[in-house]
Order: sequence, then structure tokens, then C-alpha cells
Amino acid sequence: MEQAATQRTPHIQISDAACRIVGECYPENIQEFSAPVMSSLRSLVPNSGEYRVEMELFYFNSSSAKFLFDFFEFFEEKAASGLAVKINWNYREDDDTMLEAGEDFAEDMESCEFELVGVEVPSEGEAE
Repeated sequence: MEQAATQRTPHIQISDAACRIVGECYPENIQEFSAPVMSSLRSLVPNSGEYRVEMELFYFNSSSAKFLFDFFEFFEEKAASGLAVKINWNYREDDDTMLEAGEDFAEDMESCEFELVGVEVPSEGEAE
């Protein structure tokens, strides 16, 4: 499953081996946005083996925080039942808000491996 980014929603890729979410997340209708994502996770994420989650959000609003809580809870339940889940919470090194959000989500993780990954922001004029 792949969903292109919009002005208000992140780019999402979900396969049977990995999930990647990159961008900003403040959809007008959180149910419309989250239902297909959670449905894809339920159908694609295996019960055993290894699974990798790459998160790189630049902004999310409070209704998206509820979606993210459900998203991480889904992986926590999968990990508790035998799937090795590695979550990378990528944040820009100068973005304390996203670092703190990652720390908050990490506190609730017991079965998943959750890593906070600081990413350097390229300076103006540098190639990305």
C-alpha cells in the first residue's frame, strides 16, 4: 500500500516487511486518513519475523496524535505476540518538539525496539 503525500498528510508506504511515514500529518478528517492505514497494517504486517517502521514527521496535530497512539499500540501488540518490531523515530536535530513527541511515544513501548534518530538538516545551498 502506498499513499502519496498531500499538503496535509504524509507519504505512507506499507509492505509485509516495513512501514514508512514521512511528512506532515494534520488531515481534515482523521478517520478518513487513518482507516485505510490501519486496515493495510492489519492485512500486511506479519505475525512473526522482523518488521521495520520508519517515522519522519515534521508536524502533527492533536487528532493525529491519537492516530499515532493507535498506530504504535498496534505494533506493540504485534511485538508482544512475537514479531520483532524496530521503530526508528527520525527527527530533525533542531526540532525539540518532535524529539519530545518521540520520547513520549517511546515511554509506552515495552515490546518494540524504539530508537530516536536525530537527522541533520542540510544547510541552504547544500545538496540533500
